[in-house]
Amino acid sequence: MTTKNYTSKLSGQIGENLVVAELGRRGIIATAFAGNVPEIDLLAYKNGKSTPLQVKALRAGSVSISDARKYLDIDFDGDIQKVIGKRSDVDLELVFIIVKIGQRLGDDIFYICKQKTIQDLIFKRYSTNMKKHNGRRPRNPDSFHCKIELGDLENYRDKWELIDDVFDNMII
Repeated sequence: MTTKNYTSKLSGQIGENLVVAELGRRGIIATAFAGNVPEIDLLAYKNGKSTPLQVKALRAGSVSISDARKYLDIDFDGDIQKVIGKRSDVDLELVFIIVKIGQRLGDDIFYICKQKTIQDLIFKRYSTNMKKHNGRRPRNPDSFHCKIELGDLENYRDKWELIDDVFDNMII
């Protein structure tokens, strides 16, 4: 019998629950969808208003994005990739919460931004990487994998007020 590796599932579960708990501390009710709703991990509710949230969790390293095409228009000619630009159908206002899971409770780090920021960072990193390699992925030409370094998100560390702003600016 083979043993499954649940590391990434556990990281996602821990990250979502840490965000739900922190939102609760801040007077916001939230519930997780456990991967059952595309593009939305949590639904947050406050004062008769609700908003979806996206959560990415990691224990170490950088934020992994499995397919840059979710955010970018990429032309593919043979094994050459060319970034045409940013996709226009991305929900730029969706709130993204990245959780760096600590070794112990209280060691966790939260980065809160809009999906527009995520798209901008992916565009910059992916375009730079493609130019560096003349459009050819060095190991796997068919890959669209990319990552965001936590250092790129430092300005968004603990920006919980962004979620309050979303609720404050909602019209019901």
